[in-house]
Amino acid sequence: MLLIFALPVIAAKLILSMHWYQPGVTNHGQLIEPNFHYQDVQLINPAIHSWQIAYLLPDQCDAVCEQQLHLLKQSHIALGKDQPRVVPVVMASNPEDLATLKDSGFVLLSAPELWHQANMQSFATQDFVLIDPLGQWVMRYPTVRDQGELTDELKGLLADLRKLLKLSRVG
Repeated sequence: MLLIFALPVIAAKLILSMHWYQPGVTNHGQLIEPNFHYQDVQLINPAIHSWQIAYLLPDQCDAVCEQQLHLLKQSHIALGKDQPRVVPVVMASNPEDLATLKDSGFVLLSAPELWHQANMQSFATQDFVLIDPLGQWVMRYPTVRDQGELTDELKGLLADLRKLLKLSRVG
């Protein structure tokens, strides 16, 4: 009788100590730690009271960059009824980089050079970032080069965003 009650405890201890158990993670992106806000880099939130999918535009927009911009627009459309709650934002360090996107339907945000130098160590250009309505940067999705991985990355971004929108009462 003692063996019946002790066996599950012993098995659990063994599984945890041997690292055979991988905890389940439901998010696809990387949580941004420590907390990061627009105010940390002296930027004004361009879409107050809305969730944002931000794309960090590189200095030279190559084929991958153009594909990511297209997928950003498609992802926003794919939100369906939640589309009004989310704003696609494109950020660049140089205002001239945003000139070609003027009529694209994105909210364009030019960030000063300080934005790239200090406080941005954990971000890279061509990353996607989910930003909450209060201006806190929540999750990042690192750049991938392969077309299949890029599509999977945006599917993960949409899944995470839908969960956040479902749970959020803000935005």
